[in-house]
Amino acid sequence: MPLVDLRDAAFSYGGPVVVRADLRVDPGEMVGLVGPSGAGKTTLLRAVLRQLRPVSGQVRVAGRGVGYVPQLETIDWRFPITVGEAVLLGRVA
Repeated sequence: MPLVDLRDAAFSYGGPVVVRADLRVDPGEMVGLVGPSGAGKTTLLRAVLRQLRPVSGQVRVAGRGVGYVPQLETIDWRFPITVGEAVLLGRVA
């Protein structure tokens, strides 16, 4: 059973379809998502995180869920926490 399975999935933000995807990620696979700005990487991640519903097709995610740390263009370097500490904030006991 795949961990992530998108079949003929199409996504929109209220207008025309911005991303169409077929994707399958099986247990043990490692996937890298690369592309230029505006290519749909964040939209695809939002779909896998179930933050964006498809306008057509199917999105299935097995297991407890998926997590990610978004990349930000503006960073407050004075924030008193390390990357490791930030990751541990989301840890379940």
